[in-house]
Amino acid sequence: MRTIFTKVFCLLIFAIVTAGTVNAQFTISGEFRPRAEYRNGYQKIGDSSMTGYGTILGRSRLIFDYNGEKFQTRFSVQQAFVYGEQPYSSDTITKNTINIYEAWFRYNFTKNFAIRAGRMGLTYDDMRIFGLSNWKQWGATHDIVNLEWNVPRANYVGDYGFAINNTAPATPYLANYTIKNYKYMSYLYDQKKFFKDKLIISLLGVVDAYQEANTTYTIPGKTVITWVTNGKDTVGSFTTKTPATTGTATHDLTIYARGTAGGTVGFYWNNLSIFANGFYQTGHYKDGRKLSAYFLGGWVSYKVVKPLTLLVGWEELSGNNASDTTEAKKAVHGFATLFGTNHSFYGYMDLYQTYLGQDALHNGLIDLYGRATINISQKTSLEATYRWFSLPYGYLPASTKLKYQAVKKDLGSEADLMFIYKPTSNLELNAAYCLYMPTDTKDILDGLKAGTGRLGQYAYLMITYKPTFFTSEKK
Repeated sequence: MRTIFTKVFCLLIFAIVTAGTVNAQFTISGEFRPRAEYRNGYQKIGDSSMTGYGTILGRSRLIFDYNGEKFQTRFSVQQAFVYGEQPYSSDTITKNTINIYEAWFRYNFTKNFAIRAGRMGLTYDDMRIFGLSNWKQWGATHDIVNLEWNVPRANYVGDYGFAINNTAPATPYLANYTIKNYKYMSYLYDQKKFFKDKLIISLLGVVDAYQEANTTYTIPGKTVITWVTNGKDTVGSFTTKTPATTGTATHDLTIYARGTAGGTVGFYWNNLSIFANGFYQTGHYKDGRKLSAYFLGGWVSYKVVKPLTLLVGWEELSGNNASDTTEAKKAVHGFATLFGTNHSFYGYMDLYQTYLGQDALHNGLIDLYGRATINISQKTSLEATYRWFSLPYGYLPASTKLKYQAVKKDLGSEADLMFIYKPTSNLELNAAYCLYMPTDTKDILDGLKAGTGRLGQYAYLMITYKPTFFTSEKK
C-alpha cells in the first residue's frame, strides 16, 4: 500500500514541475462508480431453491495524465470492492482491493510513429476481441509493449503489440507458469477509412500462447508375498507392502499457440448504419488438441425518426458437437472471444460470459436480437433489447454415464430495458431491468434438471461520476 502511494506522489511531483516548464499538460481526475444490484438468476439460471438477493458493488479510481509533445503517460490507482467487505473501523485493508490499474508511458519518435509500454487497456473496433471489460469492477488491462503508427492523410492507423508473461520472483521464461493467463501474446491491427469516414475497414490478427500445465500422476503401491521354505516344504510367508507415491510431470518446454484472424467492416450513411465482422481461430488448444473455430456477426440500424433508432443483429460462435466424441478427442471447435467485452454482446444478465470467454470448450451460441433506442432528450435515453439464444447443434454433454444427450437447440430469450440519464458531461445515472426466460436446454446447460429452471431477473442502479481535480494550463 505504501509503495503505491509513494509512486503516485513521485509522479505527481514530477508532472507538476514539468508541466509548468515545457509544452505539456498535467491532469488529475477520478472516477466514483457505485452500483446497487438485485440478483435472481444473474450469470446462472436457478431453480426453486434459489433466493434473490441485493448487493452493492463499488469502484474508485484516481488517474494522473501527463500530455507533452514527445511524452504521454497515465498512472491510475483503482479500488474495486463489495460494500461491507472491509471492517468499518480499521486502519488496514484486510483484502487486496487496491491495485494499479494502468501505468504506461508513450514516446513519439515522429508525428506518425510512437511506442507505448506498461500496463494498459486495449480496445479495438466494437471490443469483440480486445476490450476494457468495463462492466466488471476491476476492468481489464495488459502488461504489454505497443508500437503505434498513423498516416492522417491516408486515414490509416495501425498497432503492433507483444507481451511476455512470467511469475514473480523472476524465473527463466520457460519455467512453469501457473497463472491462468497467456504466456506470450502478440497482435497486429490495421484500420483504413474511405469516403470521408463513411466506410471503415479494419483487420486484426492475434497469437496467444499457453504453457501446458504440469500434471500430477500416481504410482500405485504394490503388495509382495514372499514364501519361506526349508528346502523341501513351504513353512510360512511374509508380506511386504509399498505405499502409493505421487510424481509430477513437467511441461515447461511445451507451448501451445492459438491464432485468431479476421476483421470488421462498417458503413455509415445518413440514418443508416451497417456493421459486420468475422474471425477464424486455428492452431492448438492449451492441452494440445487442434483448434478450428469461427465467429460471424453483424447488425443493421436505422434512425426512423430523430429520437428513435431501430437495430437488428445476428451472430454465431462455433462450438463443439457433443455427439461427435471421436472428433472431441483430437480437435476443439469452440470459438473463444479472447479478451473482449462480453457484457455488451450476450445480454446484460451475463449468462453466457463464463460460458464463452477465453475458453473454447463450449457448445457454440447463436444470438438473434433486436433493439430500439429512444433519445428522449439530449440528456436522457431509453433502450430496449430482446435476444433469442440457441445452439448450433442439438446435443450437450451428459452428466450421467451417457457421453452426450440430445436436446432442443432453443436456449431461451432475454429482455433488457435500460435507462440512461446524463445531467452533466461527467455524471451518469444508469438503471436497468433484465428478464431471462429459460428453456429445458438452458436448464441442463446450467446444471439443473430440465424444466426446473425459473425466470431469471436482474436489476441495477449505477452512478458514474468522473470529476477533474486539477488541470494545468498548457504552455
